[in-house]
Amino acid sequence: MMMKPLFACLLACSLACLLAGPAVAAPAAFNNDLEQRLDHLEVVALRDPVEALRGLPPLAESPEARGQGSRLRFAEGRVHLQAGDLAAVLRVADQLDKAADGKAPAEALRAAVAERQQQLSEAAQHSVNVLNELGKSCDLDESAELPPLPKGCDASSALIALALLQQDQFNRGLLPKAAEFAQRRIALARAAQRDVDIVQALSEFALLEYARDHSTEALQWVQRARTEAGDDPLLLAMAKTAEANLNARSGNKQAQARAQLEGLAYARQAGSAAMVARAQSNLADYYMQAREPERALVLLHEALPVFQRLQDQNRERAARHNLAVTLIRLKRFPQARHELALIEEQRRGQPDTTRRMGELRELDQAWADAGQPKEAVALFHEERRLADEANKRNREALLAELKVKYDSTAKQRDIELLIRDKSLKDRQLSNRTLLREIGVAVGVLLSLATLLGVVMVRKARTAQKVLKAKEALLRMQSERDPLTELANRRHFLAVMESLPQDEFQGALLMVDIDHFKHVNDEHGHAAGDVVICEVARRLSHAVRTGDLVVRWGGEEFLIFAPVSSNEQLELLAERILNNIGSVPVATPDGSLRVTASIGFGRFPMSARAGAELKLHWEQAVNWVDLVLYNAKALGRNRAIGIRSVGLDANDMAGLAKLEADFDSSCSQGLVTLHEVVGPN
Repeated sequence: MMMKPLFACLLACSLACLLAGPAVAAPAAFNNDLEQRLDHLEVVALRDPVEALRGLPPLAESPEARGQGSRLRFAEGRVHLQAGDLAAVLRVADQLDKAADGKAPAEALRAAVAERQQQLSEAAQHSVNVLNELGKSCDLDESAELPPLPKGCDASSALIALALLQQDQFNRGLLPKAAEFAQRRIALARAAQRDVDIVQALSEFALLEYARDHSTEALQWVQRARTEAGDDPLLLAMAKTAEANLNARSGNKQAQARAQLEGLAYARQAGSAAMVARAQSNLADYYMQAREPERALVLLHEALPVFQRLQDQNRERAARHNLAVTLIRLKRFPQARHELALIEEQRRGQPDTTRRMGELRELDQAWADAGQPKEAVALFHEERRLADEANKRNREALLAELKVKYDSTAKQRDIELLIRDKSLKDRQLSNRTLLREIGVAVGVLLSLATLLGVVMVRKARTAQKVLKAKEALLRMQSERDPLTELANRRHFLAVMESLPQDEFQGALLMVDIDHFKHVNDEHGHAAGDVVICEVARRLSHAVRTGDLVVRWGGEEFLIFAPVSSNEQLELLAERILNNIGSVPVATPDGSLRVTASIGFGRFPMSARAGAELKLHWEQAVNWVDLVLYNAKALGRNRAIGIRSVGLDANDMAGLAKLEADFDSSCSQGLVTLHEVVGPN
């Protein structure tokens, strides 16, 4: 299940970790009474934007509003945002630009509009502009339990900017940085004493913590959100939405449905059309996952017009995605493709790797369940490509961080050596002075200096050996999967680079655990980790000495057998199927029967007239990936291997055609396959 956004103009927290921008002209004197009335008006806008707009003129004429023009215009922009009038919001932003203290709120409004329009990069840039404009005016004393809001701090603008940056970091898969923004968001919302912002910040931080595998902390944060909501139905609707999403991720379907129904009831009680639509969209997602597409369809058709009226493209995209999956399950393929085309138009060019991977996984499963393997294969490979890109970015970031760490260690050692060397030289100078005065001590002092030099050299060599040992350990750890202790993709690439590059020789087996998503959804991620570790152990026992077992990613494994005939390879595939599927896996949730699907082949591939078709190792991986999906399409718990292809040697153009329409090539006899069925 994908993470759905909780609120259109998200609010964020403290600015303590951000770049300090230039200070702007000081705003008008802070008026707490006016701030409370404006905050109340923005809450009213969540329920009824029209009523909130009617309340602005009387408020502008009140005595406390004197000299607070920028704050009033900013509140007006926020109300227009809740009403979905984005053109009016941008007009207010242009007016704010003309005021000495209006630059930050103007950029905050533009950021919120960009987020509504799915222009995520622009939203992030506007948010950075807000923080640079505010400088340190909203810095908090983190040592205080409830720090007071600094005078002159434009908390509303800062909260919007930091929340959108939090969302941007999450979309890019940079969860630790997103967590920094979330924690500061909570601190600033508490200091500003804004209940809506506090509940939103706590709710979204709970989901972020779960995404970081901090499930216990996530439950604590969602409990805090419910406590802060009190008896307010609007705030309870927000907290219940987060609770439902958390239960969905932990696989507690019953608790998920209960929380979503309660959230919908609270949203209706609050009288907020926007919150009702969000609750309906989330409940539709539950029905979609529960294989009740007709009920999901009704809710989505009710929610979509509300998102369109509010020009909330972010939630419109989420609803359209659920609608497309629902239509696929109902086998209304033309309508589903129309919705997918609209989604693709909305998201084009956006930095949304994490969100897109979740969408592709759900669509892949839906197309496969609907008996449409061609669409499912295409989405499977696209999701794999995005996962590889995300893993590469995270790996590069980790290695860069480690490099900085060990470079710092090496520099510190160099500094210590220089200090000691300087101390030695100082002593030598002192000794030379004494030599001129006391000739008798010359020999003794020179001997002492020599001895000290030898000691320092030995220490330097020892330090260098320790550093090299740590670097070797780091290199080894970077090529192992931390969960299974198997080799990872980085190690496999290193092995491939060590082999001759003109042609790949050996056998490959791509192993995929069947229905692994159901294990996570129904039994939780803890059970999923147990299954992955046990399958890894069984794979290691099934292979031969000299074979390499790699955790390729998620629930997939790749086995490289350097030397193997077709007969040996087929026996190995049968042994792997039996090792995995014969005995149930013991998990904290009980015993689970686990099976796997396998695609395998020996390279170079056999071609016409006894010839061989030479491939690069990346092409070989792609071929076993293709037959793996063939094994899944034929019912899973089986292995499909490539026996031969009906091509001449070195016919690369013909090979590309076979890959492009693999199913048709198999049916025409251009690719000969061998099937091994797993245990019953």
